[in-house]
Amino acid sequence: FRRVLFRSVQGAGVAGGFMIANMCDLVVAGESAYFSDPVGHTLGAAATEVLIHPWVMGARKAKELLFTGGRLSASEAHAIGMVNRVVRGESTLALAQQIAKAPPFGLRLIKRSINRTLDAQGLRTALAAHFDTHQLSHLSEGFLTARDRGLANAIQKNREASA
Repeated sequence: FRRVLFRSVQGAGVAGGFMIANMCDLVVAGESAYFSDPVGHTLGAAATEVLIHPWVMGARKAKELLFTGGRLSASEAHAIGMVNRVVRGESTLALAQQIAKAPPFGLRLIKRSINRTLDAQGLRTALAAHFDTHQLSHLSEGFLTARDRGLANAIQKNREASA
């Protein structure tokens, strides 16, 4: 609760990068940024370790992206509220400077209240439940086959499917 977690995404936010961006308080994306999590297709696993996506994007959009391994552009991410702003270049400094003007104690209280609201809705319980599912998926036939073929092959398969 001590800091505002701020993420600027330029280029690809894939798998773990997508997850980390969704876990931040604020996300600013460059015009060419995109987000994707193809792990369900490439490794046959239950996507990311922390399934924050439905909380940030809504359940249906999260399902669409995770079921298809598709991509979400920066402008699409902004339209659904996942990204705060889409900018050209590295122009996130103005937002950070505006936030820095606020008294830190007040920011901590605001963040704490919002996070407690999410926890009251079941966020922490949902994240813990998914982590168990994610770990269990590492024992599935699909994951073990993809692992045995090698991670490089899974990544190449995803590149070919995206082209």
